[in-house]
Amino acid sequence: MSSKKRIAANKIPGQRKPEKTVGNLGKVLPNSGNSADRICWRFTHVDHDGPWGLAKLSPADMEYLLKKLADVEKQTVREIFNQSADLGKHYEAHSLPNRIAQERLVELQLSDMTRISRLRFKGKERLFGFLVDNVFHVVWWDPEHEIWPSPKKNT
Repeated sequence: MSSKKRIAANKIPGQRKPEKTVGNLGKVLPNSGNSADRICWRFTHVDHDGPWGLAKLSPADMEYLLKKLADVEKQTVREIFNQSADLGKHYEAHSLPNRIAQERLVELQLSDMTRISRLRFKGKERLFGFLVDNVFHVVWWDPEHEIWPSPKKNT
């Protein structure tokens, strides 16, 4: 029996050909069709040793933060930073008002970055990092609004 006939003989009636997955994540991963437009996260530059590192979070706080990140990543960068200043905002990194934050950027070898971005969740909670295209490189979790305090009361 030739190899072509052997392959045809092994085919199960009604069985569909498996769909290719390379470059076609939408077929494998639901709701991933517009992933290039939506914000996503990188954790390479997290400040583990500073006062706003993620390692200091309790398991409950980490679960809360991850749920917030999952909720935010449903949006595009444009929706977050251009249509809602409440959620996303950019600052000039050299203007950081917190001296400790400035020193941490030097220690992390990130002091040459010109713009730092933040996401505001609720009340005082902020996530700081660097936005490159649609990738938010997380640096600090600031639950008490210490990195870039607002001149307004109760914010």
